[in-house]
Amino acid sequence: MPKEISEELQSLLKEVVAHFDKEDVSIRERQIRTWRRLKLFWEGFQKAWYSEVAHDWRIWDETQGDDTDQSYYDKPINVFRAYLESIIAALSVTVPPIKCYPDDADNTLDLSTAKAGDKISQLVYRHNNVSLLWLHSLFIYCTEGMVACYAYPKEDEKYGTYEEKEYDESDEQRQQVSCPECNYSLSDNPVTPDIVNQNASEMMIEPDEFMPESEGEFGNESDICPSCGTMMTPNVEQNTFVTTRLVGVTKQPKTRICMETYGGLYVKVANYARKQEDTPYLTFSYETHYANAIERYAHLHGKDSLSAKKIAAATGPRDPYEQWGRLSPQYQGEYPINTVTVRNAWLRPAAFNVLQNKSDVDRLKKKFPNGAKVVLVNDEFGEACAEALDDFWTLTYNPLSDYIHHDPLGLLLVSIQEITTDLVSLTLQTIEHGIGQTFADPGVLNFNAYRQMESVPGGIYEATPKSGKSLQESFHEIRTANLSPEVMPFAQNIQNLAQLVSGALPSLFGGQMEAGSGTASEYGMSRAQALQRLQNTWKIFTFWWKEIFGKVIPMYINEVKDDERDVQRDDEGNFINTFIRKAELEGKIGKVELEANENLPLTWSQQKDVIMQLIQTTNPEILAIIGSPKNLPIVRNAIGLTDFYVPGEDDKDKQFDEIKLLLSSEPMPTGDPMMPEMPSVDIDPVYENHSIEFEVVRGWVVSEAGRQAKIDNEAGYRNVLLHGKLHYMQMQNSMAPTGNTGAAPDAKPNPSDVQEAPITGDSNVQTAA
Repeated sequence: MPKEISEELQSLLKEVVAHFDKEDVSIRERQIRTWRRLKLFWEGFQKAWYSEVAHDWRIWDETQGDDTDQSYYDKPINVFRAYLESIIAALSVTVPPIKCYPDDADNTLDLSTAKAGDKISQLVYRHNNVSLLWLHSLFIYCTEGMVACYAYPKEDEKYGTYEEKEYDESDEQRQQVSCPECNYSLSDNPVTPDIVNQNASEMMIEPDEFMPESEGEFGNESDICPSCGTMMTPNVEQNTFVTTRLVGVTKQPKTRICMETYGGLYVKVANYARKQEDTPYLTFSYETHYANAIERYAHLHGKDSLSAKKIAAATGPRDPYEQWGRLSPQYQGEYPINTVTVRNAWLRPAAFNVLQNKSDVDRLKKKFPNGAKVVLVNDEFGEACAEALDDFWTLTYNPLSDYIHHDPLGLLLVSIQEITTDLVSLTLQTIEHGIGQTFADPGVLNFNAYRQMESVPGGIYEATPKSGKSLQESFHEIRTANLSPEVMPFAQNIQNLAQLVSGALPSLFGGQMEAGSGTASEYGMSRAQALQRLQNTWKIFTFWWKEIFGKVIPMYINEVKDDERDVQRDDEGNFINTFIRKAELEGKIGKVELEANENLPLTWSQQKDVIMQLIQTTNPEILAIIGSPKNLPIVRNAIGLTDFYVPGEDDKDKQFDEIKLLLSSEPMPTGDPMMPEMPSVDIDPVYENHSIEFEVVRGWVVSEAGRQAKIDNEAGYRNVLLHGKLHYMQMQNSMAPTGNTGAAPDAKPNPSDVQEAPITGDSNVQTAA
């Protein structure tokens, strides 16, 4: 907060931020123009022109002209967005899941922390809606190039609360009485006047008139130790102990890890940086209403530069490129009022070296040894704190570029969009002007009478041909324009070039192939080739995603204060409680990887094709995998028929319901030494499918939920085991051979077939025929 930072340090920090704000101004203006134009293309504003006077892109308004203007024929078709959305859709089928590895595979603490890290990643996924975050990141990659992820902890009561206990430590005098022989403690009481008098009276022993006074060796002993039984004089000591007492319990808001992604319009880094470590600064700027800024930084209330009158009087943005570049395209050249720019600058310790005074540099490095975060609202100082840039920000690294900044993917389609717009406009004009004009001799056709007559199909009209001439000779038709036969082939060629430069082939978005037989296998091969083109972008994002969660998971571990409980659904659709226990986070995570490989994820239709091919195979092992109770819902979804009944699914659901009942109760004693306990839920030997239900129980026992229940609910876990054992016994009984009642007895074994057992030496062993 500013009150913790002296005005002198505030001035030094503002000087450092101002130094980097002025760096590469002309280059950044050029970048903002490019990014802004792509944003306009995405929104469908194709008729934009750059004004050297206003220094921004101006959008042509159709209301500025009349029907005879060129704008009448401008009917833009947004192929720019169509191609990029196809690429984004192909790369956003799924978000790759995270897998944590322990630092030491032999350390149980590291193993438990790595497992908890997997749960943390799933929790962060749900808290941040990462599917939408992934989509937005791809959108930034297509329109701005570099993508920056900002991950930070945020406290808020809407995330829940936890109880924080407050303790007080105080010194306390205690009197300890013990046996000098065995150190047995006779008493341990706090020192108070009443206790001191009580102990003194208890230690005074009245002489017994019937017991002669002891002499010799035990003459000075006056008590018997209850532990060792020896006569002794107790040792009395007074010691000082530190006592901790619970003085209160307060509720504190929980913390979540929030993730946000931004592009070059919001984030400024050094253009000369080849990787994230090379940039000495990172500036994140955004616009908001001045009331929001004052709400967060209350000390700015009353500042003249942030007053409503001062801000509303401004006719344009303070920075004509930064603020203009971040404006919504819907403003169309106008500017909002009552907004201020909030700049968050992260400075590395090396950035302080721009100051001329060495003592000032040393002071800042001592105050912020790992770097500083400085917040400025317009030019007013908001706050400053010690934060390392790399702990909160992760930038994409493009191996196909030498620097952090690189051209966005959509830049390749700008020319395609412009040519397509011109072709559509030219074609419309040609078609309209291609309608012929007819000239007629007024002596042949009465125009006044013709205008008053209704034009009907097959109508007959009066016409008087000239003497010696036919009626056709009195009429002449001319055409003002003809569409060149080269236009349509050229337009098709442009679309082929668009697919080439962007990688969005027709098979990627379901379009029709121009050549080939059009079979399903050919479409599959074409789609595989189209996805191969996008492997580069997929690899860039997967490595970037791993680096992000390599910071997010340790950040969550540092911020967690209490056990976290989350309700999830398992593969069978049942609701289960998943716990992230603070005791499991005492180990160390070695690395963070992705569960999926580097290949692009399969779409729903591709998954369906794979499963249908597996169903058609005759391999018994594959058919057994497909017929597993856990895979039944996947098979039904792959078929695409949600109402399709799969045999055994009801048995699976019934057994999961019984597991919930078994966990909420305990086994019942039977008194039978052979089976002392029975499950609280019995089985039906006739109507239940014991093989499927036993497989469900077995799968639950070895699952994470079963292993956790073994620790938290031992009685319920044992109850489930007994229930599964009954299903198993029923399976064994059904497979046991039944006796042949009334049948002829088995034939007597042939003595020649009886041999001695090779190990036991028994002679009643019959060999197989």
